[in-house]
Amino acid sequence: MSKTDVVQLNIEEYRQFVAVQYLNAGNAIFAGLKSQQLANVFHFVVTLRAFIEYTRRGIWFLAWATDHQLRAVKKLTFDKPGSPGLAAMDKLINEALGEGRVSHLMNPVKDINNEPFLNCLHALTHGNPISVRMLAFGVDKIFQTDKLLLRAETDLNLFRVLLYRRMLGEELKDIWKMLGPIHNQPETMKTTAMIAAHQLKQAGIKLPAGTQTSASGSSGTT
Repeated sequence: MSKTDVVQLNIEEYRQFVAVQYLNAGNAIFAGLKSQQLANVFHFVVTLRAFIEYTRRGIWFLAWATDHQLRAVKKLTFDKPGSPGLAAMDKLINEALGEGRVSHLMNPVKDINNEPFLNCLHALTHGNPISVRMLAFGVDKIFQTDKLLLRAETDLNLFRVLLYRRMLGEELKDIWKMLGPIHNQPETMKTTAMIAAHQLKQAGIKLPAGTQTSASGSSGTT
């Protein structure tokens, strides 16, 4: 690549570029969740942990990362990811949606000694000793995968709306205000995401990979 092929991005464009990479990963992981929901519950919940990571972290980089934190992205390491913990990011999102600074990821799982939901996913992912108790109890008995899949789709659409409308030039505070009343309405969120995707296409802006563009559930890229 020659120097003339290099495109310089301003900090806001780079913020959106980083978020697009997270959304692309979220789209791919969600496809895996759908394929595993009935086929392999263990694989589903382990994959769900990754999905939560990518969506929350992507939204955090889009909405809260400082310019310095964005510039540091290329230098970050696994041990120094440059963003807060999952629960902290989730609290910021819920607060922006008008729910207060709470994280439902930390809700207790009664059957596993009231361990937080997120900790249960983390234990299964990393083979923590409490995962043995979950496997003995039955992963399918602990997690309601149909409801978790619906929640994941709704969260993914929320991420899509945030990013797409930001790419269209809308202020984040206005997007959060619009999302607040509908973020727990899966069909409304899906429709809102498709409308935003359509507006991006009309504006001649390239859509992230895996973007849903029709009510029938088809997806495509431009």
